[in-house]
Amino acid sequence: MGNSFTIRGVVISSKPHRDQDAIITILTYQQGLISAMVPGAKKHSSRMAPLATPPHLADIVLSESKGFYYVKEGETVESFRGLYDSFEALTCASHILEVVKDTAVDLESSQTLYPLVLYVLYDLSKHPEKYKAIVSAFEWRVMDALGFAFDLSECECGSPDQMPTRAFSFSKCKLFCSKVGCVSKAGDYQFVSLGCIEALRYIREAPLERLTAFRAEKYVLDDLFSVTHRYLCERLEKNYDKLLILDTLPPV
Repeated sequence: MGNSFTIRGVVISSKPHRDQDAIITILTYQQGLISAMVPGAKKHSSRMAPLATPPHLADIVLSESKGFYYVKEGETVESFRGLYDSFEALTCASHILEVVKDTAVDLESSQTLYPLVLYVLYDLSKHPEKYKAIVSAFEWRVMDALGFAFDLSECECGSPDQMPTRAFSFSKCKLFCSKVGCVSKAGDYQFVSLGCIEALRYIREAPLERLTAFRAEKYVLDDLFSVTHRYLCERLEKNYDKLLILDTLPPV
C-alpha cells in the first residue's frame, strides 16, 4: 500500500463488503467525499467498528492502493451519541446524511455543507426535541447553498392583504398574498403562516451557531417542517421518504 495520511471527516454512510468488511463514505472539508474500505469492521472485536457506524466524526488514517483507500486506524472526535436516545433524532439524522450524500457532489459543495452538517448533527444529538426546527433549517440552508434560493420578499402586488398566511409557491419560488388575483398566479402552492415565513427569513440570515435559536408555536413548526421538505424534494427531484415514518408516531 502507498503512503498513509490523516483526514478529519464525518462518516455519512456505510455498507457491508464481503463477510467482515465495510465500505464507508466520508465527508471531508479538504477533499470532499471519500470512499474507503474498513477491514474487519463487522467483527465484534474490531477496534475500527465504530468508524463503520454513521454518523461519526473522526480523525482517520488512510492508505491508498490501486486507486482505492483503506482505513488503517481512526480516532473518534464526536460520536453524536445522543442521537441514539431518540427515534425522531436518529431518523432525522439518517435523512440529513442521505441528502448530504446526494448534494456534496464536488469540493465546493462539500466545503459549504461540511460545517452545516457538523452543526445540525451535534444540535440534533443534544436537543432531539427540536428535530423539526433542526431538519427544516438544514433543508433550507442546503437549498440556498445549491442555488435554489426562494424569494421571501412580500407579494409582488405591493399591497398584501391582512390574512395571517401567505401562498408559498413551489412552481414560482416566491410568495403570494391571499387575495384571489394573487393566488391565481401562484401555480402550485401551499398556504403557510406568517410565523413560518419569519422563521425561514431568520434561518437564511442566522449565523451557524444560532441557526435554530428561534422559538415557534407548534403550528409554525409544522408549516416549516412540511414546506422545507417538499421544496427540497421538488428541487432535487427525489422523494426523500425517511421522515414519513415520523407521521406514524403517536402525538406527544
